[in-house]
Amino acid sequence: MQALIVDDDIATVDVVENSIDWKSLGVTEIFTAYNISRAKEILSERNVDIIISDIEMPKGSGIDLLEWIRENEIPGEFLFLTCYEKFDYAAKALKNHASEYLLKPFDINVMEVALKKIVLKIKERQQLIAESEYGKWAKRNSRQMKLAFWNQMISGHLTGRGAAESIAEKQLNIDAGASYRLVISKIARPDQEKMNQGLMLFIIENIHSEILCGNPENECILSYPEGDCYVITTIYKVHASYDVNRQCRELRRDIQNMFGTEITICISREIVLEQLYETYKKNKKILEENVGYCGMIFHEEDVRERKMLQNLFNPEQIESLLETKQKMRFLSYLKSCISDGDCGRKLKAEELKRGKEEILQAIYAYFGKKGIRTTPLFSNEDLRELEKNTSRSAADLMRWASFLMDCVIEYEEEVKRQYTLSEQIDRYIIEHYHEDIGRNEVARQFHLSAEYIAKIYKQETGKSLKDFITECRINEAKKLLERGNRVSEVATTVGFDNFTYFSTVFKKMTGMTPNEYRRISCF
Repeated sequence: MQALIVDDDIATVDVVENSIDWKSLGVTEIFTAYNISRAKEILSERNVDIIISDIEMPKGSGIDLLEWIRENEIPGEFLFLTCYEKFDYAAKALKNHASEYLLKPFDINVMEVALKKIVLKIKERQQLIAESEYGKWAKRNSRQMKLAFWNQMISGHLTGRGAAESIAEKQLNIDAGASYRLVISKIARPDQEKMNQGLMLFIIENIHSEILCGNPENECILSYPEGDCYVITTIYKVHASYDVNRQCRELRRDIQNMFGTEITICISREIVLEQLYETYKKNKKILEENVGYCGMIFHEEDVRERKMLQNLFNPEQIESLLETKQKMRFLSYLKSCISDGDCGRKLKAEELKRGKEEILQAIYAYFGKKGIRTTPLFSNEDLRELEKNTSRSAADLMRWASFLMDCVIEYEEEVKRQYTLSEQIDRYIIEHYHEDIGRNEVARQFHLSAEYIAKIYKQETGKSLKDFITECRINEAKKLLERGNRVSEVATTVGFDNFTYFSTVFKKMTGMTPNEYRRISCF
C-alpha cells in the first residue's frame, strides 16, 4: 500500500512520516506534499491508498482535495488533521466519506490505531473485489454476522438448540461444542476530547480482542455506552494454553496506560453456548450491584449472596459531626462505616444509594433545626454532577461527600453573613436554648454589652431576649411531651432547672399544665 501526507507545516509532515510504524500497517511507500497542487500531481500519477491531510492550508484546503478526489473517482481513504473542531468541516468530511477526523495536537498512538482501522477497511474492500459475488457478500458480512449471532445470544433472542442450528445454517466459524467464559468489563469513560466515541470504542474493542482472543479483528466482543461508562462483553473461548487471569491483568494494564481510567472486570464460570444468556444476565447484575469490586478483576464465584444492610450510616451521628465543622472527622466516620463488617468488597450499589440518602437526611435535619433553607445549597452544578455517580463505587460516594461537606460549611457561613444582628441572635438561641443562657451569655457571644444587645433585639423584633429563649424552650417541651416523655425529664432537657417554675411558665404560655398537655397529646 501507498500513503500520502499533505500539510503545509513541514514539522507535522516529518513527525507523521517518521513516527508511524508503516511496515506493520503494510505501507511500503510514502509520499509527501506541502500544498494541494503537489498532492494532486502525486495522486494523478500514483495509486495512493491512504491520504493523511491537514484541512486548513494557504493554497487550498484538505476538504477541497477530498472533493477533487471524489469528483475524479480516485480511490483512497482519507484521515483528516485539523486544529479547529468545526461542525461544517466534519459535515463535509462525512459527506465525502472521510474515514477519520483527528484534532491537533494529535497523539501518535491514536493516529496509528486510526490508520489500522483504515487499513482493515482497505483490506476488506480489496478482498471483496477479488472474490465472487457470493464471496463478496459473505466476506463483507462474516465478522458482522458473528457479532450479530453473539448479540442474539446474550439478548436471549437465540437460545437452546437454536444456537447450533444458526451456526450451521449461516456457516459461521464458531465452535458450538466448546466451553466459554464471559469477560465483562466496565470502563469509566475517559476524558479524551480529541477522539470521537466511535474511534474510542474501536480502540477499546481492539485491545480486548487482541489480548483476550489473540485476534485484533473483533469477532466476539460487544460494547455499548452506559451512563458515563463503557460496558464491553467478550465471549471468551476456553483453551488449555490460555490463562484468563493473566490476560485480564494485561488488559487492565493496557487500558489504564492508554486512557488513564478505571476498569472493573467480572469473569464468569465456564459454560456452554446454551448457558450464555442466563450467565450474561447474572454476571451483568453482579457487576452493576457489587460496587465494592470497582477497579478490580474478580470471578463470578467470588461473590456471595448476603442480606442487604438496613443502614450504612447513622444520620444522627452525621448530624453531630456536621456541628463540629471538622471535615476529616466526618470523612473518617463515613470511611469506617464503609470498610466495616460486611461492607468493603461486598458493598452493593443499593446500599451506597441508601447511604447517600442517609447523609442527605442528616443535612436536611441539621439545617432544618437552624431554620436554613437547603435549596440554594443543592443548586451547585458540580455537586449535582458528583451525586450522579454516588452509587457507582464507594470512592465516588466519598468524593461527593467530601465536596458536599465543603459546600455545607461554605453555605452556612454565607447564610450567617447575610443575617441581621437579631437574626444571628435567634440562630444562637435556637442552637443553645437548652443551656443556661440569658442576655449576658448572648452578649458575650457577640462581644457587645448586655444592655445594648437587649435594646437592639427589642427594637428589631418587638420581644425581649428572655421571652424568645422561653418561647424556644416551651416549643421544644411541647414536642417532647407529645412523644410521651416524662415531665421532669422534659423540663431538664429544654433548660429549666426548676420543675415548679417550668410548670408555671408552661401553663402561662399554653393555658394548661405540662401533665395536661401530655395527656391530651398522647391520647
